[in-house]
Amino acid sequence: MRFTLSTIIFVLFLLSSVQAEQDTGRVSIDIKRLKLHDDIDVQQELLCGPSPLHNKFLTLNLDAELGLLLSDIYFRQVDELQKVIEVDEGLDHRSKVKYLTGIRIWLEKYRGAINNATIDLSYGILLYDAFKEAMLYDELSGSMLSIAMNYPYEVNEILFGANTIFFDSHGLTELKAFIYKQYAAKFPEKILFTIDPYLGQPYADSLIICASRTNPQQFYNYASARNSALGIKMRQINDSVVQLLVRLSDDKSGRLIFPFMHSILKGNIEYDKVSSMADDGLKYYQLLVKTEMEYMDALRRKDTPVLYREVIEMIAKKAEELYINEVNALHDEVDAVRFRVLQPLTAEELYYIIVTGEDILYTSSYIGVYNRMMAKVRHGAGDTLLLQVRFDRFRKFIKMAASYNKLNDFLSTLPDLSANLLMKSFVRGLEKTFDLEDAVDVADSYSSINDPLTKQLVIAEIERNLLLQTKNNNKRGLLIYDILDLLTKSEHDKTGLLSERYHIPPVYTMNYGDLSDSNERVIQQVFFYGDKDGKESFNNFLGMFNGKNEWKIIERDQWVEIKSLSGKPVWIFANLPLDNSKADDPDAKAQSALSAYLTELNLSPTVVIHRGHSYHLKSTISQMPPTAKIIVLGSCGGFQNLNAILEVCPQAHIVSSKEVGTKLVNEPILKLINESLRRGEPVDWVAMWSQLEKQFSSGLGKERFDNYIPPHKNLGALFIKAYSNKMY
Repeated sequence: MRFTLSTIIFVLFLLSSVQAEQDTGRVSIDIKRLKLHDDIDVQQELLCGPSPLHNKFLTLNLDAELGLLLSDIYFRQVDELQKVIEVDEGLDHRSKVKYLTGIRIWLEKYRGAINNATIDLSYGILLYDAFKEAMLYDELSGSMLSIAMNYPYEVNEILFGANTIFFDSHGLTELKAFIYKQYAAKFPEKILFTIDPYLGQPYADSLIICASRTNPQQFYNYASARNSALGIKMRQINDSVVQLLVRLSDDKSGRLIFPFMHSILKGNIEYDKVSSMADDGLKYYQLLVKTEMEYMDALRRKDTPVLYREVIEMIAKKAEELYINEVNALHDEVDAVRFRVLQPLTAEELYYIIVTGEDILYTSSYIGVYNRMMAKVRHGAGDTLLLQVRFDRFRKFIKMAASYNKLNDFLSTLPDLSANLLMKSFVRGLEKTFDLEDAVDVADSYSSINDPLTKQLVIAEIERNLLLQTKNNNKRGLLIYDILDLLTKSEHDKTGLLSERYHIPPVYTMNYGDLSDSNERVIQQVFFYGDKDGKESFNNFLGMFNGKNEWKIIERDQWVEIKSLSGKPVWIFANLPLDNSKADDPDAKAQSALSAYLTELNLSPTVVIHRGHSYHLKSTISQMPPTAKIIVLGSCGGFQNLNAILEVCPQAHIVSSKEVGTKLVNEPILKLINESLRRGEPVDWVAMWSQLEKQFSSGLGKERFDNYIPPHKNLGALFIKAYSNKMY
């Protein structure tokens, strides 16, 4: 019979284990130390398992020889080490207690590090060797530093860190300083809030310089404490980045100058020039956009700018403060007044208002900014604009154009070849991006594309990239494109393949039983707002139930209750849209009172409806009950707020509008939902949308209905759910 090397090692291991067990019985253990041996046995079993034949190391995905060696060390050799300590006549009781305690602590820490995935399992071998060396040096009163220099941080931290038994060893101060240097090299992002005890060490300057590159934002904050020991030390270091960050932290305008660090360090702009623009909103915003485009060029040259993400974050902040808030607030004014603030801006500067304002631009604000941007593009050519902005965030731009039904308009400004290349680029390279935002934008955009040829182009490019990821065995890329492929193919059917493969609940139907409480009631909450349109919307809403034999309406001071009289119990609670002319926000009070009333009666809304302009939606989301499973956003641009809603209600089915929300479409949707519920039937989104498509087959009705996105076409949300389930 032939044996592999692993088999031979394993047999020898078992024989040695048996011999060790026999030998252990001959060792006389002082009863005062018996508890220590028992504690070690407990740690061995927790770490390794109950026996050599049933040990955890052999069940892990390890190299066979490594698993066997670790098993031998932590079953047999640790036992042997205990025995050596016990029989060593040169050790007194105190020393034996010390070293046995050290074994227990080392085993416990090693197990904890394994459970927390903070150590390479193979370091278990080094731990055993290092502990034996440390015992020898300790007996000889030698320095532990000479041992630590031969081992990695993880080993040294376990043996010489917290609760070490070698606390009274020679050279402990130097040892701690050495281990901290190892720690700082492994975790540079933690240097600044741990370095204080080591500021006098020779390596302190180099670690602080490293921290200035690793996390300039954190460095800036610590430098602001100029009289602290660390703040004083920073000001003594002769390094260009450190000194610039110190100067910024001392400058009252430092936070505004901060994003321009790279340009200042490169000599592209002077510190004082940036400082002089900080108080001029227009000039400062224009400089930010100019710098962002320069940084995009630097990235393409592989010269990654310091703080390049800070620039786009500051653009978003200033775009909101200076422009978006104003055009949103003037939504009732004529365009000449509303968009006057945008007049000095170039097409590129308007572009950045769009791509950074996704979550806060009103629908009409987006359209106004978009139209003014395109009017300022040279020859009206979209490819010229994208070249000017270096294609920065172009996926976000395309996604928003699709969401607001402007994609076809934008693509029409490009030659056919350029339009096709742009859409292919939109889909390519998603596996290379830092996060999932680009992939989610592709998913969201697909359901918003109306042109069949553009849709086919996107599908073909997804399929091509899926094959490429398969060929390259890129697991992340394969996952991204497989989900996108299933999303585009399952948009109009009920195959359930996406749900089956990625374990996400189907979004084609919602059963009555999933919405009803223990008394078989479905509870709905409707949010109304007291402006002119809100009051009109409320009256239209009540018109769906007034005079109907199937429903009754009960009027309260701050809300109405609508209850079904036949079929299943469906209870609808809607706050009154109240007059806000005194600016005391009675709507908020009515909504709060209604929510408190529902809580008091233990009524949990599973259907939530928002009826109001898009600028009221944040208020609704802030009050959204996490029990909601169907959410209807009857407002303009509700589609842009899906992520915020999914954070509160991650499994909700959401109906939303990409552009103009209208009672013309809202009420037929609500009627079909309520009738399905009253009859106790599932809410079938595919069948419902098919029926509505026939109802809105032409004219203004079709135009408005095409803006609405049902749950089974909310592809961005489905993508996030599928990816998260597979990864975590």
